[in-house]
Amino acid sequence: MKTSKYHNPTGRLCWRVAAAGAFVLLLICGCSSISQHKYLTIFFDGVPRLTGATNNTVAAPVRPSGTNAAPAQPGFAAAPAPPPQPTTFYHPPFTRHQCAECHESSTGQGLRGKPPELCFNCHKDFLAGQKFKHQPVESGDCTSCHDPHQSDIKHLLVKKGNDLCLNCHDDPLAEGKFKHQAVEGGLCLDCHAPHATNFKAILRKSVKDTCLDCHDDPTANKKFVHQPVEDGDCTACHAPHAGVDKNLLVKGGAALCWVCHDNFLSKAKFKHDAVDDCTACHNPHASNLDKLLVKQVPALCQDCHDPKDLQKDKGHQGMGNTSCLQCHDPHVGLDANLLKPRKDVAGAKKDSAPGS
Repeated sequence: MKTSKYHNPTGRLCWRVAAAGAFVLLLICGCSSISQHKYLTIFFDGVPRLTGATNNTVAAPVRPSGTNAAPAQPGFAAAPAPPPQPTTFYHPPFTRHQCAECHESSTGQGLRGKPPELCFNCHKDFLAGQKFKHQPVESGDCTSCHDPHQSDIKHLLVKKGNDLCLNCHDDPLAEGKFKHQAVEGGLCLDCHAPHATNFKAILRKSVKDTCLDCHDDPTANKKFVHQPVEDGDCTACHAPHAGVDKNLLVKGGAALCWVCHDNFLSKAKFKHDAVDDCTACHNPHASNLDKLLVKQVPALCQDCHDPKDLQKDKGHQGMGNTSCLQCHDPHVGLDANLLKPRKDVAGAKKDSAPGS
């Protein structure tokens, strides 16, 4: 008897295997990666481990707040944020379309008056009662510094910092080896008023008070004060913008002192080595010692002269704490050792004798 293909055991087995494979394939394709891995390990050997590195859920990248930057994609560096947009400052009448507040009409460009009086219709008259006035302000040329409508700079300025000042003024730093930090930083308005003031050079304050805004008071708790410092005339010795000498001095070394003091070196036969640097012995601002000395004699002298060497000299033996200045001139002399004339020494000893 001939066997039907539908009753063939081998055929039925093949159909069953094919159906089971199709069912497993359907499960694998329709399940999550975790379920797929579970079923694959049931039917097949050697299935790789399921690792967190390849199957973790990736969180959606967060867009930085306040920016238009695109979110960073997995595996890629975050895109740089775009540069901030400049802030624009507007003149209030301009934003309110009140052109006729300044102009003859809404369509004409002619002004209703002449600056700065026109500006004072809204702004306080900052020239009233002021002794010194900035030239463009006094001449009514307000627009040389301010844009009348809008600007990307505060106060509607046409340029920033000292770039604005250098439109008219020469660069004070051009030939200066040493520069004042405030000037180098473009902070002209830290010291100068832009419109008017009662102080020369349109300073906001007196020279002394202007300097003390940043510098410590060198005269505090000092008994003796250098005359120009006491007068508040800091610029007698220091350049306010830039100088050719350290500490912004207007001249170097003893030459600065000769501006006010007699030059006792000009006709001297012998001079003390230290006199080329007056500040080696004298404080240029203030001191608690007479003559503005930085130390009391003989301690000051011993900064350079070794007491042991001095005691080897017969003339110094037995002098004790006698002042060096009793016998020696501190600056110049007719003698190589800067000895004073005998009459001066005798007079000094008489004055310093006990009971005198």
